[in-house]
Amino acid sequence: MIPLVAPKLLPKLYGVDIGKRGLGGKHDGEKVPESMGIVSGCVFMICIGVIQVCVARGNDQLMEFNASLSSICFAVLLGLCDDIIDIKWKHKLQIGAFMALPLLISYQGGTTILIPEIGPLRKFFNDNKSMGDTFIGNLLQIEIDGEGSLFDLGFLYYVYMFVLIVFCTNSINIYAGINGLEVGQSVVMACSVSVVNLLELTWRGGSQEDILSGDGRNHLFSLMLMLPFISTSLALLKFNFYPAKVFVGDVYPYYAGMTLATSAILGHFAKSLFLLMVPQLLNFVYSLPQLFHFVPIPRHRLPKINLKTGFVEASKVAPNDDRANMTLLCAALRLFGPMHERTLCIVLLTFQVLCACLGIGFRYAIAGLF
Repeated sequence: MIPLVAPKLLPKLYGVDIGKRGLGGKHDGEKVPESMGIVSGCVFMICIGVIQVCVARGNDQLMEFNASLSSICFAVLLGLCDDIIDIKWKHKLQIGAFMALPLLISYQGGTTILIPEIGPLRKFFNDNKSMGDTFIGNLLQIEIDGEGSLFDLGFLYYVYMFVLIVFCTNSINIYAGINGLEVGQSVVMACSVSVVNLLELTWRGGSQEDILSGDGRNHLFSLMLMLPFISTSLALLKFNFYPAKVFVGDVYPYYAGMTLATSAILGHFAKSLFLLMVPQLLNFVYSLPQLFHFVPIPRHRLPKINLKTGFVEASKVAPNDDRANMTLLCAALRLFGPMHERTLCIVLLTFQVLCACLGIGFRYAIAGLF
């Protein structure tokens, strides 16, 4: 659908690739269709609707599918509005609160976490059941039968899920700026989530009863979200990778982040998702001084193009300031030196894959502590 929709959007919604401006050639100043993430998002939602008709049984499953589609649809609309009218960050965060409501309301999983057997940590919680008389104790509960191993966060777990949704929908948008990076990192994270789901389902046995036992149904639901997402994203990546024939706009980062958050929350492994988003966490933490204006922040923090070499270099925070913008893209360019935009994207996606592999390994390595 992308080759069909792109020419129709080009006259009214387009952008110019800043990274190729001044290089000459056919791509210099070329108008590129914008917001093509909406095609991927719409096809994805159609796929999920078809899956819902085929497999959803009972009110609980229907509610999960409807909540997922509602939240993802809100994310697509927010991204499209941002592309058209350029919504301010404070307003996007406020809208994000309403965007997360269907997902949080439909969540039926537990709010209890396991305390790891690290030193006296579990014994500490078991010996301090009396803290229930305190303000913190009114929010948290310790399961007595679990001897301090089970810690019920209650309402705070919903706060955590809300923070996760807001982070996912914005972290991809912050960690962007070159052709293919937004879609590429999302595909890697989605594949990582799929691997976790497949491992959990495989270890349950081969029969249908074993697969659907315990949290198996939740992992299967998460996998049903991820496979169509990966397929539609790979199709978009074909047109968005260097040299980009289309731009994904703000639609794709919001919808991709919401899809990942939905898959993790309704798949009941929300705590593990951060292990698969290490580059996004690093980029966010590294960007905090600029995001809070302790360091000057320009409108665009994209790497700058060297017109003589054709390579991208770390951009500066201001014309008369030698400090580089605080993003992983600029950090990679400072570490490895100037490189071609395609090469930079491959380097960052390789780092994403390595972090995902380490995250999955770490997740199951520490499982014995619980």
